[in-house]
Amino acid sequence: MTGGHTLLGDWARAAPERTALVQGDRCLTYSQLDAASDRLARDLRAAGAGDESVVGLHLDRSVELVIAVLGIWKAGAAYTPLVGDDPRSRRMTVLSDTGCSLMVVAQEHVDPDLAAKLRVLDVRKPCSAEPYHHGDVSGDQLAYVLYTSGSTGAPKGALVEHRGVVNLARALAEEFGDLDGARVFQFAPVTFDAWVWELAMSVLNGGTLCIPETRGELSGAELARQLRLYDTTHLSAAASLLRSLPVEDPPPVRTLVSGGEPLARELVERWADRVRVFNAYGPTEVTVGATLARCFPGEPKPAIGRPLRGVAVRLLDEAGAPVPPGAAGEIHLGGVQVARGYLARPELTAERFHAGPDGDPPGRWFRTGDLAVWRPDGQLDFVGRADRQLNVHGFRIEPVEVEHALCRHPRVTAAAVTSRSDADGAQQLVAYLHTPGGEQLPVPELRRVARETLPAHMVPSVYVAVAGLPLTAHGKVDHSALPEPGSQRPPLGYDFVPPRGETEERMARLWERLLGVTGIGADDEFADLGGTSMHLVQLRKEIQQLWGVPLPLRDLSRTRTVRRLSAHLDSTEPTASEQTASNGPAIRAARRGVTARIRTRRQSGPDS
Repeated sequence: MTGGHTLLGDWARAAPERTALVQGDRCLTYSQLDAASDRLARDLRAAGAGDESVVGLHLDRSVELVIAVLGIWKAGAAYTPLVGDDPRSRRMTVLSDTGCSLMVVAQEHVDPDLAAKLRVLDVRKPCSAEPYHHGDVSGDQLAYVLYTSGSTGAPKGALVEHRGVVNLARALAEEFGDLDGARVFQFAPVTFDAWVWELAMSVLNGGTLCIPETRGELSGAELARQLRLYDTTHLSAAASLLRSLPVEDPPPVRTLVSGGEPLARELVERWADRVRVFNAYGPTEVTVGATLARCFPGEPKPAIGRPLRGVAVRLLDEAGAPVPPGAAGEIHLGGVQVARGYLARPELTAERFHAGPDGDPPGRWFRTGDLAVWRPDGQLDFVGRADRQLNVHGFRIEPVEVEHALCRHPRVTAAAVTSRSDADGAQQLVAYLHTPGGEQLPVPELRRVARETLPAHMVPSVYVAVAGLPLTAHGKVDHSALPEPGSQRPPLGYDFVPPRGETEERMARLWERLLGVTGIGADDEFADLGGTSMHLVQLRKEIQQLWGVPLPLRDLSRTRTVRRLSAHLDSTEPTASEQTASNGPAIRAARRGVTARIRTRRQSGPDS
């Protein structure tokens, strides 16, 4: 078996003028992408990259990112993402673990800390135009090192090989049947293994990878607009993101793939009569996806399906024996997609990877920690976790790593982290903190401590101070006995400022309803109140319904208090599409009229 990039080469020869990548007005054909990645591979080899070496990636979602990954593979090396938003300590851990000495960037994204330690190659400035003839890459060579949350308090790097990437691409071609010529939306960040899934669905299978130009978060109506703009046929995303797509103005996709978190029956009922809906399952350690199910309306529960080609599944009990039919067992995955192990973590590798039982298939097996049952029709139903690992917005999170980070605060003596669903079903990460006498600590202070060592998706949204964590008879934290977070405004470390005026008062009430928090002040920060990206999506939708103004998510992120958001809303003029909408002018006029009457009453005095 060869490397993942050889699939690109096959298509470059079979359909050289077919579009491989598109971003805005930029298009690269398969022959152009093949040539550009060849040039980078030559420069990487000249700079010292070689078989099994690891090259850092410091690139945003872009055409250049795809060129970089393919070029690294052609040079015989593997990539690891170095994300600018991650804490410096986490990036330094990655550099130390991998022995990375080279980094591929785009010019405007050079991080000075990383540039001082690594040799930097700009993917946009190849050193020469000479042809490059790359050697063979074997299937068991390293393709990438992807870091995930660690149960010991430190992140762990999964070592994924080319054979897994190639098998994934071929398996997806069989499962979907229409990837040759498909237009696949590039949604996932490169730090998330779903990025490889999107690459496998598109460029490695003769399709077009559609890369949005926006760098902000995409969801709801804006995501639908982007899907329409690129005439997208295939979208893969977490269920919580798919839930935000507007039903009344659906995007033109013909295939939706949910993965990373449980898929609700309600979403299947909403979409499966319009498009094909698939539910995908698989951990990073088994090259993104291991099983896949086509979902249909009327089914009692969406299954996670059957194994992909080249993947084997066994459900085993705690003693390692197969469970009887209908019983829940831990999912053990085998086959060519199983990763090599964890980088420089032999004990953890031995704990999670094993040789497996005798017979077919031989090789490594991976203990997922997930529980499932076999259905009579031969599909798997996901049951839950055998351990404490959490899944929030498609990210698998080890609570211990978050707890260790929070205990760095000098007033926190112990911590317990869990997740909960809010009233709309969105997952939130909740931290319970043992402080002296249950002392309430300011949320911004706690978030700052967490951000020093954790990536953004692992920073808790809600913080609850307790005088003591509940314990079981064996002296362990009893997570079932942790109290529900209260609805009162949390301690923020700054004074409460009451909302003023109709817009601020209505906005504060809207925030209270969305976040489940009472007594929100005009200057309170959205994130400090427990707001997440999913809440922002819902907030945008509610604002458009109540005020008739579709605000971009970047505006909501920038104007992150009731006061600033209200002022921005009051100063926003309707667009041409709003002016022609049936309710746009009426809503705008009503809002201006209410605001004017309030100002008149204030100027005239309370008795006027």
